[in-house]
Amino acid sequence: MSLGHHASRSSLSPPMRECDRERGAALVEFAMIAMFLLFILGSAYDYGMTWRVTLIANEAARAGARTGSSLDQQPLADWYALTNARASLSAGNQLQNVQRVVIYKSTTVDGSVPSICATATSTTLDCNVLSGAQFRALAQADFNATTGCINTAKAIAANWCPNERNNVQLSADYFGFWVQTRYNNQFKVTGAGMNVNRSAVMRLEPDVS
Repeated sequence: MSLGHHASRSSLSPPMRECDRERGAALVEFAMIAMFLLFILGSAYDYGMTWRVTLIANEAARAGARTGSSLDQQPLADWYALTNARASLSAGNQLQNVQRVVIYKSTTVDGSVPSICATATSTTLDCNVLSGAQFRALAQADFNATTGCINTAKAIAANWCPNERNNVQLSADYFGFWVQTRYNNQFKVTGAGMNVNRSAVMRLEPDVS
């Protein structure tokens, strides 16, 4: 009886071990699929949020360019251009993520911001450059009441003042506004995040007086 009993228990062991192996394999497969799905969902979320930030930055650049081009040589042209852009970024909850802002004289066919204005700590080119912190802290008192120039202590560069701009109808300057903001990914498996750069260029409204 004892031998028969042991033989019966031994005969049940292989199926039980096979069942355990199948269960373990299923758990591994589930973990792999779950990780893949989480990666896809995380990537989709961060991609969508980056696209949203791009739209906000684009609207801010357009608001700045539209205002600056319409006010051309007026002393507070840059102040209003910057504050309108700041309002757009604030409404989209992106003001705190701004890295750099540039107002520049556009002279290229594609209207792109001069690379040195977008990256350097100093430049003599026709552009006004502010860091994100300077942009957020800017006040109307930081602009010269006559020339419209930004106080050099409040900007990285202040080389293109409103009073220097050409608004003659046939040869008017092109006003460029460039903004760089950042989106930090919420799902780090897709990377740390990225800087979002957007610009807009509009011709100065001609002086018809």
